[in-house]
Amino acid sequence: MKIVFDRKAESELASQIDYMIEQGAGRAGRRLEQRLIHFLQNTIVRYPRSGTFVAHRDLWETWVPHTRFVIWYRFTTDELQVV
Repeated sequence: MKIVFDRKAESELASQIDYMIEQGAGRAGRRLEQRLIHFLQNTIVRYPRSGTFVAHRDLWETWVPHTRFVIWYRFTTDELQVV
């Protein structure tokens, strides 16, 4: 399954990482980004229904373990769309 970030999600992630780098925590920022990608690839892609379905938003929601990140997403058989 292909992972696709919409523009807003991509921009918000980049802003978080950039902020960490500006604060002198570049290594931690890169680890955070890797943790997020690893979680998406190894958990959500394999078990997309493991999050909580939020009906009024027509999205799924889940926390990335050991972070403060909440991910909202939708999925098809081919694609995981992070919004």
